[in-house]
Amino acid sequence: MNDRRVVVVIEQDQEVCALLCATLGEAGFEVHCSDNGEAGLALVRAKQPDTVTLNAVLPDADGLEVARRIREFSHAYLLVVSASSDLAATVQAFDAGADDYLVTPLRPRELRVRVDGMLRRPRQLRPEHRELSETVAEAVTRCLEHNGLEVDAVARSVRLAGRTLELTKTEFDLLLIILEQGKRVVTKAELARHLQLEDLGPGRPRKVDTDRVIEVHIGNLRRKLGDDARSPKWLKTVRGLGYTLT
Repeated sequence: MNDRRVVVVIEQDQEVCALLCATLGEAGFEVHCSDNGEAGLALVRAKQPDTVTLNAVLPDADGLEVARRIREFSHAYLLVVSASSDLAATVQAFDAGADDYLVTPLRPRELRVRVDGMLRRPRQLRPEHRELSETVAEAVTRCLEHNGLEVDAVARSVRLAGRTLELTKTEFDLLLIILEQGKRVVTKAELARHLQLEDLGPGRPRKVDTDRVIEVHIGNLRRKLGDDARSPKWLKTVRGLGYTLT
């Protein structure tokens, strides 16, 4: 995070706000702060930030509703901060448009790593930057490789040892997400957001064991790769968190 970037911090807790502002300022961000949802929305519109941090609980509004309103006009990376570590709360934040979710008390090092991870992901930019971003994104993300596994993000194809693997849409998406993040651990909550429970079929309840759904898809993906979970060549399980590259 060396280049100067803009972040809007929407946070009612003064102590948390001070930590966010100090940590992100030291990381090279131009920081703008608000302690309520309406003023925060106005700041996001005025400053057009690269990143927004948003508390799930605000004095004048539901933080997740503020997140949805931000998503109506901004493609900024959105980090939701919450006191709740409940899986349902995490999934609701991702459904509202969050790119990541952090539970208080915050740790400065983890905050920087999470924000850095968000900024490495391909992003839809504002229209005035779209032509350049599409050219760069295509060049960068067309083909990813790891230990002989080749993934073409544009053609949505996977090759291993000279043969093409037949993956489902969900399996391909999971593999691509993990590859894009490199050595960063991708949490199951993040993967749950990307899956959107779409493979559960119509009419199924939203309240499901999303961790188990992801584990099943990862298991199927490993089987097709011929990857051994006990001695993996590509996908490593980080117990209690999620997955990363070997």
